[in-house]
Amino acid sequence: MGEEEEASELDLDPELLLEQAAEAKEAGELEVAAKIYNAAGNIYMSVAEFEEALPAFENSLNLYKEIKDETGISDTLYNLGVAQINLEQWDDAVATCTNAVSLFMKMKNDDGLADSTYGLALATLGKGGFDEAQELFKKAQKAYKTAGNEQGVASTIMDMGSAFADKEDWINADKTFKKALVVYKELDDKAGIADALSLLGDIAEMNGNQRKATELFVEAAENYLAAEIFDIAREVVDRAEGKMWDIPKATRRRLRRTIDDIRDALPEEVESDDDDDVDEDLLEFVDLE
Repeated sequence: MGEEEEASELDLDPELLLEQAAEAKEAGELEVAAKIYNAAGNIYMSVAEFEEALPAFENSLNLYKEIKDETGISDTLYNLGVAQINLEQWDDAVATCTNAVSLFMKMKNDDGLADSTYGLALATLGKGGFDEAQELFKKAQKAYKTAGNEQGVASTIMDMGSAFADKEDWINADKTFKKALVVYKELDDKAGIADALSLLGDIAEMNGNQRKATELFVEAAENYLAAEIFDIAREVVDRAEGKMWDIPKATRRRLRRTIDDIRDALPEEVESDDDDDVDEDLLEFVDLE
């Protein structure tokens, strides 16, 4: 099955793909069936239907094991681990990601090793192993550097910071988010810059530094606007404006024009159907191919 044919499957109904996979399996076309099951799982993951993705990946994995396709096994192990992480099946996710790490290491696949180590760190953190998870995040960061994936480096640092924030270790969280901010600025990733600034603003607010929090929220809103993430830009600029009377007059005057410029540049709000929204806090699926 060619790459164009595989890509076209992503536009199909995953239930139809599952039927096609079952037919291919029945006909003895195991490699074709494995690829179709994996494609169906990818579609379910893209719309955050993780419970449906899980058996699709499991079927794909079993078939790849049957035909002894190490590339298929390793990629599908990772995909399965991501699904398990999003379903908070921590023990299964740790086991799956551990197997993926071992196989990618054996295959000398730097990209796969980085992603699966990152997944293992998240699964370990979810299971409650904070210290072990932080060490795994560091390994993932090194692996991403080896693979030349600076976006992966930044994402890993951000999750390390979030882990510190969850423990209310604001000093280390602040230091870590600042490290991520440096990487995002080097990449000129406006969305990443905005996320890091917003989280740093949260910490400043938590520590009672309202002036700094307001400045950070305004800068974050500017970057969300530049990234055309308008809903979050509006939310963050609202937070900044809500603090205007809690900060020195000189700072208020300095930020007033910037806030007004952001509001003028934002498009009008459009009502959205909440039922169609996808939870963006869930771990994003990564296609290794």
